[in-house]
Amino acid sequence: MTSDQTRDEQTSDLIDQVHHEHAHLRRLFDDLASSFAQIAAGDVGEKNQSDVVSAASEELEVALDDMLEHFDQEEEVFFVEIERRFPDLKPRIESLVEAHEEMTRRTRWLHKQLGKSAEKLSRELEVVVDVLNSMAQLIDGHTQEETALFDDVLQKIPEGERRGLLEKMRQI
Repeated sequence: MTSDQTRDEQTSDLIDQVHHEHAHLRRLFDDLASSFAQIAAGDVGEKNQSDVVSAASEELEVALDDMLEHFDQEEEVFFVEIERRFPDLKPRIESLVEAHEEMTRRTRWLHKQLGKSAEKLSRELEVVVDVLNSMAQLIDGHTQEETALFDDVLQKIPEGERRGLLEKMRQI
């Protein structure tokens, strides 16, 4: 196997992992957007609405914890290593960190909205649906940026070092 084939397989493995984690988040926000669009359209009864909001609140809480853990590991381990080795990539890393902060901010806002009374939440329903939908776009853009960064980094380092870096990334 050539070193190019090895690099391509390693890159593919890493990209698959990134896509899997981000696809999970994307599905969660897509599902929540669909549920709240149904509530906004009046397609969900009052009792079911309460159940949907309660379940969504729990899902957002778990998602936020998972996101924070994942983002912290990336920012404190992987991004630090990349920036140390490749200072020219700092603007791209900063963009990824900004996306992390925006996703976290929006998720916290959403969670706060779901803790409001049914009456207050109903007044904010359109905004909640818009924010949920915007999360899908944010996650997609972030996934593309992160994939491109990982691919560029893996192409810049020698094969022996690449394996070590890949192992660090897999642990994240």
